[in-house]
Amino acid sequence: MTEEPRDPAAVKRIVELKGFRIDLVIAVCALLVSSMATVASVWQSRVVAEQLASQVWPYVAFQTTYDSNDVTLSISNEGLGPARVRWIRLLIDGKPQRTLIGAMKFLQPNKEPEIRGIFSDLSPGHVIRVGGSATLFRITNKPAIALLVKNYHRMLIEACYCPIIDGNCWIMRSGGQQSTPSDPQTVAVCPDYAAQMLTLGTGP
Repeated sequence: MTEEPRDPAAVKRIVELKGFRIDLVIAVCALLVSSMATVASVWQSRVVAEQLASQVWPYVAFQTTYDSNDVTLSISNEGLGPARVRWIRLLIDGKPQRTLIGAMKFLQPNKEPEIRGIFSDLSPGHVIRVGGSATLFRITNKPAIALLVKNYHRMLIEACYCPIIDGNCWIMRSGGQQSTPSDPQTVAVCPDYAAQMLTLGTGP
């Protein structure tokens, strides 16, 4: 059986079409490889950034100690990097208290409060170095000690802090109904509670 000769122009078009398809496949494959490489590079950069950030994470914790002679509240940085404190606030029954005097009046409204001891104020932006700590207050008069211990379950202390470098911030809570301090809650930025910053030992 004799094969009919093909039109040279048709044969040329078939060859060109096949060549075009091969070029298209090669281009698509190259695009896919390039996209995968870009995604891998972005992912690797993100992992490296997270690893670097984790090496300077601060971790703020509260320590409360009390006995018949004093009640002490301290804050410390047990993390790997400095902690910039944005605010510390004290809540009783969910209501923020600006001062210890105000907190004592809230707990005992019909009696003029008396507090004796040692008090320290941390202003917004205060930095606690790695391994550093600060004693917020140490109350030594027994009526105030008894009042605070009796109402400890109603009191919640909170702090919002951030690393020195840019990154997420955290809120640490202690006291209240919590039997043990919870893990810090990650937030993009600290809520604007600077006006509720606890001022210790002064004011109404």
